[in-house]
Amino acid sequence: MNSILIVGAGPTGLMLANQLTRFGIDYIIVDQKSGPTDQSRALVVQARSLEIYEQLGLSDQIVADGQTSVGMSFFRNGKSGGSVTIINSDEKASPFPFLLMYEQSKNETMLYKNLLAHSRDVQWNTTITHIEKEGEIYSLKASRGATDLTFQCKWLVACDGGKSIVRDFSKVPFEGGSYVNVFYVADTHADAGLTQDRLDMFLTKRGVTLLFPMKGAHHFRVLGILPKEYYNRTEIPFEEILDKARAGMKMPVEFYDTRWHSTYKLHHKKVDRFSVENIFFAGDAAHVHSPAGGQGMNTGLQDAYNLAWKLALVARGKAGASLMETYHEERNPVANDLLKTTDRLFAGMITDNFWFGILRLWIVPYLAPFLAKSRSIRRQLFLLVSQIKIAYISSSLSKGKAGKIRAGMRLPYFFVTVQGNPVSVYSLVNRSPAPFSILLYNLAAGDILLPDKELFYKIELEKSEANEKAFKTTGLPGSFIMVVRPDNYLAYISAEVKPEEINSFIKDAYRLF
Repeated sequence: MNSILIVGAGPTGLMLANQLTRFGIDYIIVDQKSGPTDQSRALVVQARSLEIYEQLGLSDQIVADGQTSVGMSFFRNGKSGGSVTIINSDEKASPFPFLLMYEQSKNETMLYKNLLAHSRDVQWNTTITHIEKEGEIYSLKASRGATDLTFQCKWLVACDGGKSIVRDFSKVPFEGGSYVNVFYVADTHADAGLTQDRLDMFLTKRGVTLLFPMKGAHHFRVLGILPKEYYNRTEIPFEEILDKARAGMKMPVEFYDTRWHSTYKLHHKKVDRFSVENIFFAGDAAHVHSPAGGQGMNTGLQDAYNLAWKLALVARGKAGASLMETYHEERNPVANDLLKTTDRLFAGMITDNFWFGILRLWIVPYLAPFLAKSRSIRRQLFLLVSQIKIAYISSSLSKGKAGKIRAGMRLPYFFVTVQGNPVSVYSLVNRSPAPFSILLYNLAAGDILLPDKELFYKIELEKSEANEKAFKTTGLPGSFIMVVRPDNYLAYISAEVKPEEINSFIKDAYRLF
């Protein structure tokens, strides 16, 4: 029996497998597909996801193979209507101050290749047919061609999408609704004189058509909404789709070399619990929503990121099983907020009435560029879209505050000097030999007793004028101690060393043995 079974090898399942591999945890991952998808599907990789890839040593290759975007251009009835720059290169909120167009197929292929490089593999062509529970053990029957298989596990993770068989077995409600609209998407090429560094939004009284730049000359993802007469049609010729795309853009455009296209309906649904007993839901098995804001795939990657280190601690016998309850505690509010936000954004794109027509044609293309002139607003927009702003401040795994920084926030991105050389704090933490890092500045560390030297590694930051300036800019006080979780969120932070408090909190909050 293997302790952990992951069902589904899309981006979420593959990220979970890669994270467990990073922590040295054994698992089995299965998928009914024959390999990584060859369809581009989800497209945008946000900065917070790139930070995860950086921990895996994959970010440089991904950025090199993707298409960066610094903002958005608006077109009103086919006429240029201004643009928005989300962030400037001098704004150091993240090592990746941009949006990256890096389609789902590339994400899956990259993550799968990384598993192979670490001598791990996916059991492809494997369809789960039946699940039952015997005591604390889950038994799953599966088929692979004409071969019948059986798997057993203690922890079962559903990464098998919106029609999850694991979720169906669990009886956990998956509630929400569906949009009546029919959407189209195509991975194509377009000769329309458009730039490759911005997303293009074509606005009309009736709706919105989007063109996302992809890697390669004239390579775009086109996304739009079909008229009402298509709501109940199942067979839609591709040329009709392209005709509607041209009509939505209201400008001359030639589409060619289309690699993939689809029509579909969208849903907005979510589980009411992210876990039940020893079953966990992640990605589309936990939440499905509109593509507005490019959040879907990234949220699944973040689900896996949050779940993996907790599951690793418990599987290694380093923490009590109740630690797993915090997966729901931390990720459920994120999914709730995501559904509300994407629903509101999507309503502005698809609602066909007078007032939404005014919003699309006369407010969005003028107001957005005006607001984006403010560096502060631009920065806040980037933090929101990139998922950097997501925090677990109210989590039971977070305690303390120092300056403007609170436990539960993502570790701020800044540079520190190490032997006189500037080093990203992310690079410093990523090199830590233990999952948790304890960062100290201007404080005596002698009284800190590491709860577990296998899990915690102490990093004393150098005293320097450059560091003082960096901390002040970041919002940190002149002295601090912070404990950084394996997912680069702050577990604990204080402006002074309190040995009893920090040791007691970490042991109790993280259920350490």
